[in-house]
Amino acid sequence: MASSRCFIFLIPIAIIIFIFVTCQNIHRNVRILSRNKTLRYEPTALNFEQMRYLARLSDPEDLRKTVQRISVKRVVDTPGHSAVRKFIIEYLKKLDWKVELDSFTEKVPILGSLTFHNIMARHNPTAKRYLMLGCHYDSKYFKEFDFEAATDSAVPCALMLNMAKVLKDQLHRSDISLMLVFFDGEEAFENWSDKDSLYGARHLAELWEKRGFLNSIDLFVLLDLIGAKDVVFKSNIQNTYILFQRFVQLEEELIKTGILRTQRPIFKFESSQDNEDDHLPFMRRHVPVIHLISSKYPEVWHLAEDVKQNVDYNTTEQVGFVLRMFVMEYLNSAASQSFGLTKAIH
Repeated sequence: MASSRCFIFLIPIAIIIFIFVTCQNIHRNVRILSRNKTLRYEPTALNFEQMRYLARLSDPEDLRKTVQRISVKRVVDTPGHSAVRKFIIEYLKKLDWKVELDSFTEKVPILGSLTFHNIMARHNPTAKRYLMLGCHYDSKYFKEFDFEAATDSAVPCALMLNMAKVLKDQLHRSDISLMLVFFDGEEAFENWSDKDSLYGARHLAELWEKRGFLNSIDLFVLLDLIGAKDVVFKSNIQNTYILFQRFVQLEEELIKTGILRTQRPIFKFESSQDNEDDHLPFMRRHVPVIHLISSKYPEVWHLAEDVKQNVDYNTTEQVGFVLRMFVMEYLNSAASQSFGLTKAIH
């Protein structure tokens, strides 16, 4: 009888230990159910030497210059908009990326018929699968002032371009590759609605669905509202919360090892309400999404003060560090080759 009671007593302890061990090792067993219902992601964690090596690839001067080039008034179909589009395309072509445009004309409130241009860039255009990073490059129309939209979203654009540059020698061609998408027309021209917003994302998602290309996207990571000092990311999409947790774990490791010289984490494994953004047309078509948008909107959101001079580069580079680690860990784990990371341990 005593042994039976002892056994019953041990059951809850065993359950607690099992849950604890599972949570501690969850990043070793992560899976993501892609749009076509195929399990495909088992991350092999980067070691300290690999993380340190990737961190040393940083080019903060390029990041700042790129923010300055993009953080201008760039309302759809204006000279500033065209200049930024040309800059993004030339930047990526110099790095030998395959760049394509999805162009279309649509009538919008206030301004009438405008021509939109989504920019899609693939490191390996013959890859079978893609990790897709995205942001929007247009700025919102305001009659009262010229809106630079530094955090919304010149900084996310610059982070993506800067990543392409610093990882130039780390990205090798295989069946899985990195894709960057710069959406046009995210902002509403009058009042946000299903029809007056997300012009480029809605068009591209529909186009890719017709072409059967959406099945090639493993995961879509969307960046928005980055550049303020108090930026913070939380888990806002339930079916990818485990993958979001990997961002949290990577940042914790970067801080613990001293690679990131800060004690303030910006990725928090806490629940938050999602916001309408360029990921919605893709998520409605069952593409897995991580939405990296600051849960605390910048104080300068949709104000004239959202300018390049107010960007906090310490937090911006911190976001870039963590994103870089996630991208390389994902590609390295999902492919059959090491993507150059062996250099880090020699």
